[in-house]
Amino acid sequence: MSSKKDLRRKRREQEREAKQSRGSLNPAWKFIIGIALTLALIAGGYMVLGGGGGPGEPPWPGAVWSSAHGHWH
Repeated sequence: MSSKKDLRRKRREQEREAKQSRGSLNPAWKFIIGIALTLALIAGGYMVLGGGGGPGEPPWPGAVWSSAHGHWH
């Protein structure tokens, strides 16, 4: 006759095995993948929308580009 503790242990082991067989990701991997996707989206947005804002059309009348600072004054 098995004790309640043994039955609980066996049930937990079966649940863990069932969870692993479903192919679920470890929460740490989900977090890492989420951070990587976020960084990729930020980099893609920066490249598509442009972040340089270098010389060209001034953003407002009378604005002057400062090459030392890398932005408009």
